[in-house]
Amino acid sequence: MNRSSHPPGLFPPLNDNETLIAALMANGGESRTVVIQRLLDELNRSGANVTRDARAFGLTPHVWSDRMSEFYRTTKAFLYACAVWNRSPLKNAMRQWIGNFMRREKLESARVLAFGDGMGFDSTFLALAGCRVTFLEPSDDAAAFGEQVFALNNVAVSRITSTDQIVPGEYDAVVCLDVLEHLPSPPEFVSQFANWLRPGGFLITHSPFFFVEPYQPTHLASNLKHSGDTQLFVRAGLHPYAGRFFWEPIVLQKADAPSPHRRTTALRLGQGLLWTGRFIYPVHALVARFLARGDRAWSRELRAMLNE
Repeated sequence: MNRSSHPPGLFPPLNDNETLIAALMANGGESRTVVIQRLLDELNRSGANVTRDARAFGLTPHVWSDRMSEFYRTTKAFLYACAVWNRSPLKNAMRQWIGNFMRREKLESARVLAFGDGMGFDSTFLALAGCRVTFLEPSDDAAAFGEQVFALNNVAVSRITSTDQIVPGEYDAVVCLDVLEHLPSPPEFVSQFANWLRPGGFLITHSPFFFVEPYQPTHLASNLKHSGDTQLFVRAGLHPYAGRFFWEPIVLQKADAPSPHRRTTALRLGQGLLWTGRFIYPVHALVARFLARGDRAWSRELRAMLNE
């Protein structure tokens, strides 16, 4: 494949059951049967693995604490949650939208920071699209999986482990997907993103702050107030530029004022609904769960493998 062409949303190991299972076995240290069952559990109920492990760990859900930080460092549950989410039709559509955006804005060779990319799937997609990608992931376990993904796809991705390694204005784009809702102070991170971008650079983010429900125990209730809030970004000098209806994702541009070239109709239409997610978030969570549902055909394949 020509690296400057639009890559597929699914790539190794996401597009091959045996490769994915082998990678999870190698990184999680669990048997083939357990890996397949945990994938099925996640397909049947998004967040099942994190919820089960969080309960066993004695974690207080939706509240940031040192205990939650320790949970992130020790659990293997996110391997399964991230694998299934990154194979979902919704995440695939999100990646395809980002690929189209990068091409439209002539950012195929951009310097991109993938912030908190976990298992490296978004970094891989961006590298396949031709971007020069830096992968910031503090978890050694997640980064080890990411290195496998990079090797499987024959892409070069640089890894850093600390924000101290970033030079202000270094990046054309920062991509931060499904991270901010987990963090105790999103405004601080958004300000950092703005500092790391060149003038005119883009933040591409998906942050379902409203998605606070029993099966997402690490999504913080304190962040509900940010749902549908463009001021979270504008205060940092990042103005809405483009995106999908439910901000999956939303693109913000670093600038003194909104760009005359912005395409924000869908964002404005979705903003009101996201804003109400601060108050009727259980309803929004149900809708989000429906939209993020897994692939039934994949579930059938895994069940057949489990019964072999």
